[in-house]
Amino acid sequence: MPLIEWSVDENIALLTMKSGENRFNLGFCNELLNALDDIEKKTAVNALVVRSADEKIWCNGMDLDWLVPAIGRKDPDVEKFFDTQDRVYKRITFYPMITVAALTGHAFAGGAILACSFDFRLMRADRGFLCFPEVDLNIPFLPYMDALIQRAMPMHKVFEAELTGKRFTAAELEKYNVIRKACPSADETVKEAVAFAKSLNKGRGIVSAMKKVMNARIGDFMDNVVRPNLDGGGVPIK
Repeated sequence: MPLIEWSVDENIALLTMKSGENRFNLGFCNELLNALDDIEKKTAVNALVVRSADEKIWCNGMDLDWLVPAIGRKDPDVEKFFDTQDRVYKRITFYPMITVAALTGHAFAGGAILACSFDFRLMRADRGFLCFPEVDLNIPFLPYMDALIQRAMPMHKVFEAELTGKRFTAAELEKYNVIRKACPSADETVKEAVAFAKSLNKGRGIVSAMKKVMNARIGDFMDNVVRPNLDGGGVPIK
């Protein structure tokens, strides 16, 4: 069964993540990158909407059930995974069209960072939180990850999110303009996200050029990643 599916609806591509909790591992990240390549190269759409097929979760971040044992046994795929995960964040951040995250469930940890890499976000109000639990997992943010969070949230909320691990509701995120709209259900979130994306109809060329300028600082961080090792336990993002 494919982990990623997508379809074209007028001027937008609707991509569905179908890997359960949509945790990041090599298989999931590579399939997502391949789908993004296909949408760019094989269609003429100018906007991307991403949803989850799971009833509760949009994306739950790194697949720690695979990653922690893999680090322990010095699996060579670990380094490949981190490089591929970096590529996912960069691809979305600089994708040459408008991107809209339809947060149809929880966005935790790396999934919350992924949501921040989109240009716009809408979120269901009846179920789901956005949360950065890295402070409790002893996993530090890379500079580009912190920059992506700052791109999406006002600074006082960045401090609260990163240092407390608070679970934010759609209502609070709407209040602080982290999301465009809190929607009553998952279906309404997708419907609103698609309608919003269709309404923009902006050219790929100008959108891509603007993103290169708007996200230049984040791009510099992404191009110069230095991963820390943790002496006090936890998961090194290396």
